[in-house]
Amino acid sequence: MSSVPVRVIQLEVPISDAYALESVGKRGFAIEVGPQPNGVLRADIFNMVKEAVDLTLEWLQEFSSGHTFEGDTVEAYTLFKSVDYPRDSAGKITAAIHQDLQDNDFKLLRSGDPIFLTFAGETLKYEGEDLYPYFVNECAYYEKKIAFHLARKKTFSFPSICAKKD
Repeated sequence: MSSVPVRVIQLEVPISDAYALESVGKRGFAIEVGPQPNGVLRADIFNMVKEAVDLTLEWLQEFSSGHTFEGDTVEAYTLFKSVDYPRDSAGKITAAIHQDLQDNDFKLLRSGDPIFLTFAGETLKYEGEDLYPYFVNECAYYEKKIAFHLARKKTFSFPSICAKKD
């Protein structure tokens, strides 16, 4: 898909914790387009998902027909850790995502960059190795106590592939 940014996120989820395609096969994948509020149907998002599904089905058809796909490399983000919101002793969130981090998924986060703005007005800064935040301030993760995920960016090489024909 050349019309939108496409990123690969590698998740190493134990099969016992799997809840999607990876729970029924050796490997799984998901197509996620967002963010999009629950219960909202947006034409642009619908068309992006449709294009991604159509391209995936086209690839599977070509692969199943014996087409050889040349090897290449792909950049992927591998989950390093999840970061929770700052909380008080009662477990209540005490800060919002800092405006410099909001809407900057997959942009390098460096030590000293602002990540939270407390409700008292204090800026909390990131401390640690340079990593890539993603799923920043996603409402679906509030209940899981995740403000954002941090990932390392890696380049993976893969060989040419072709389905074996009997």
